[in-house]
Amino acid sequence: MPTLPQLDIKTKLNHSPHVVILGAGASRACCPNGDRAGLKLPVMSDFIDIVGIADIIRKSGHEPSGNFEAIYDGIHRNGSPAELDELDKATKKYFGRLKLPHQPTLYDYLVLSLRPKDLIITFNWDPLLPQAYQRWRHLGAVLPQLAFLHGNVDIGVDLEKKVSGFLSDEPYPDRTLQPTRLLYPIEQKNYNTDPFIADQWLMATNFLNHAYYVTVYGYSAPISDVEARSLLLKAWQENTTRELAQINIVDIRDPAEVEPLWSDFIVHNHGGASTDFTYNILRRHPRRSCESFAFTTLQQQPWHEDPFPVAQSLAELEEWVMPLIKEEATGQLSGKPHH
Repeated sequence: MPTLPQLDIKTKLNHSPHVVILGAGASRACCPNGDRAGLKLPVMSDFIDIVGIADIIRKSGHEPSGNFEAIYDGIHRNGSPAELDELDKATKKYFGRLKLPHQPTLYDYLVLSLRPKDLIITFNWDPLLPQAYQRWRHLGAVLPQLAFLHGNVDIGVDLEKKVSGFLSDEPYPDRTLQPTRLLYPIEQKNYNTDPFIADQWLMATNFLNHAYYVTVYGYSAPISDVEARSLLLKAWQENTTRELAQINIVDIRDPAEVEPLWSDFIVHNHGGASTDFTYNILRRHPRRSCESFAFTTLQQQPWHEDPFPVAQSLAELEEWVMPLIKEEATGQLSGKPHH
């Protein structure tokens, strides 16, 4: 029997989490014209050209065409540690240069659309999500949690003290951070061999075990990425609220092509794909996604939409979102637009 989400009818608060899973397509959508300086955000199909590592791959005896992860897997099997180290350094150098534009981006909306009960899971190495988080943390403990399943160029870890942090915040008075590992062979990533990555996966799967809404953006969950896909699927299938929950996949491809790839994640008709984030529940009901979905489907009491504005500045976006945050602090939601 399915279990109900953690919905409090009196306060109108749904304590079940909304989980967002990000792939490289999300970072490209965040900066479709490049980062602050025009640097492009790569996806796996053009990663080699954009990051500029074709010569390194040729030196290793491989042809630099196709999916980078698959090529890296071959180098990991047959190449030398020096070749792997050179690829790792080149990747970190490119991603370390990326800067979020000054104006509001997809990641700003995304970070502000969720609450501390929610989680953003990212497979991305670029620092754009950390930068978005950092520029809103002055609002206090109102932002979602983050999980970096493949490491990140701006995330460091102190294994002795079992703490992590943003490398761009260094120096820390209480910890010495080492960069997280980025590159893994795709056929067998062995996440459990890295304590930080193992901990991040534990957080991600725990949240998926209890999620009431899942949004996947720009992540294909490739069949070739066996370990990642199986871990995500197992956690989702163990979610006892899954038959009442919802999963939405945002992908630039035709939904008719995308949905079969996610068929083992979708229960009955509780999910589907779309090509545009504009009409996603996180844009239409920011910070209230799980509440609005629960009241619509379980209580037959649809909430009015209260969509994000198309803000021209960060200050404008902050002014708009503050009434929602102040309402949350009262422990009681209205279920109506705040203006």
